[in-house]
Amino acid sequence: MSEQTNHNDQGSAYRKRSLFGRRQGRALRGERSDALQNVLPKIQIPENALREDHKTCPKSLFNNDFTTYALEIGFGHGERLIEHSLRDQDTAFIGAEPFINGMADFVKNLKDENLNNIRVHMDDGMAVAYSLKQNSIDSVYILNPDPWHKTRHHKRRIVNQHNLDVLAKILKPGGQLILTSDVPGLVEWMCTHASNHPQFEWLAETKSDWSEPPADWISTRYELKGAKGADKMAYLFFRRKS
Repeated sequence: MSEQTNHNDQGSAYRKRSLFGRRQGRALRGERSDALQNVLPKIQIPENALREDHKTCPKSLFNNDFTTYALEIGFGHGERLIEHSLRDQDTAFIGAEPFINGMADFVKNLKDENLNNIRVHMDDGMAVAYSLKQNSIDSVYILNPDPWHKTRHHKRRIVNQHNLDVLAKILKPGGQLILTSDVPGLVEWMCTHASNHPQFEWLAETKSDWSEPPADWISTRYELKGAKGADKMAYLFFRRKS
């Protein structure tokens, strides 16, 4: 997708590429391939809702009305998203995952109950964020994003000032931005960028507020095994200012 450098919509960040790297690993077969063909279309966000003009109302993506709306950018294999959607049937979940093999695992494991309150996009999650209406989302999750360790690749990190502008725009006042990582350099990066953004405030008051998961937290396979050379997981909760 080409960059857009002329936004008439006041308050929008300039559209920058936020998706890098390969999108598929091993060839898909069997249940995963079948699920992509048969299940994914039932919950896929339609292309006409992804115009990146901040005019798509989250309610329009679902058949029912929900109390709250959540966006998860980069949900991996989706086990956390599936469990969360089953626990909280009053919340509609919008997820984005560009990695085809991850999406295949996700849709293969979906239950019929998940089809009511989950909608997904198999591509760049920021395209979804650029499409959603202002003040329409209650929470945004970016969990264990790619750290892009090399200094010359830090500009590829999804948590940056441009993307934070967009997330602040679509979050309701008081809505939450939840970030996690077990990579120390990335934790510091995300915390610093979000804390310095004028529309976000960090909710941590003590060390345990960010070093320990909340009581109702749903852990992922990645979170439990950790990355090679990574440190302990950090849980960063920010609130969109009024």
